[in-house]
Amino acid sequence: MFKMLRVKQFVKNIDDTIKVKRGKRLECDIENKIIYISFKSNKTDVKTFLELVKELNPKCKYNDVILGILHEIGHIYTYDEYNEEQWEKDNQLLSELYSQNLITATDFNKFYIRLPLEQNATQWAIDFSMLNQGFMNKYAKVIK
Repeated sequence: MFKMLRVKQFVKNIDDTIKVKRGKRLECDIENKIIYISFKSNKTDVKTFLELVKELNPKCKYNDVILGILHEIGHIYTYDEYNEEQWEKDNQLLSELYSQNLITATDFNKFYIRLPLEQNATQWAIDFSMLNQGFMNKYAKVIK
């Protein structure tokens, strides 16, 4: 409960028009500006996400939970209809390759997080965190 309250405060301090709700996984509804929060994570997802963060900016060392929340906010700020159409095609292809055991879960994640829609959101998260380090340090201690 305390953690969820901190997440809501964190998001509200960034953009008070974005709603935060508990969900089955960390994701966002771009159109309605809602971020769904889950504190469950998949080791493969976390590992590949943090590898991308390190690749894009080795100085960005915040934890996967707070960067994941920023990534979802980043989707709202960087949304591009063209990238969504391409994302749908690429995601369908990746899902098909994975379901036919032609790529591993790790390969799926490595390709998925580099899709423009996903990478743009991650880059936004990194840029925000690096420009607001005092703010980030305050919340990174309680959002893990």
